[in-house]
Amino acid sequence: MCWCLRVSIKVFRNLISRVFSEFLYCINNNMCLICCCSKSGHAVEIKEGYEEKEPRDEFYKNISREKAEYLLENRQDGTFIIRPSKNSNLGALSLVQDSKVFHLNIRSRDDNLVALGIEKIDEKTFKDIDHLINYYISNYLVLYSDEKETLTLLLPYREKIDS
Repeated sequence: MCWCLRVSIKVFRNLISRVFSEFLYCINNNMCLICCCSKSGHAVEIKEGYEEKEPRDEFYKNISREKAEYLLENRQDGTFIIRPSKNSNLGALSLVQDSKVFHLNIRSRDDNLVALGIEKIDEKTFKDIDHLINYYISNYLVLYSDEKETLTLLLPYREKIDS
């Protein structure tokens, strides 16, 4: 199978999985599927000038590396949590891919920009953690494991909701 077809299938499968996940989240939280307001008729309040979600507040968990691995166990590829790190004052991005949990330090550079992992030549940099997360939700993050390269999109961690 050609590379383009393999990637297209993977992207399509990921998209369908995310749409289904959002659908279930809205159903379980009694939310309207179109505008995401509560079905009680009260719209979600949006601050003036506010354009993006604030992933740092929503996805940050004050947990250990081990607890992050436990929470991410058996989750969909790309599911992530931002947590404190002993090696970085900005924290770490813990995410699951191919049944493995990866931990990437989020670091502040000398130019006050934010980057992932170890320093690289021509690395992708961001204004802050929010911009980093928003970027990798819709653009592939390249992970390396056992000399194998894997592409993943970030998917926010959500608590499981019992019906």
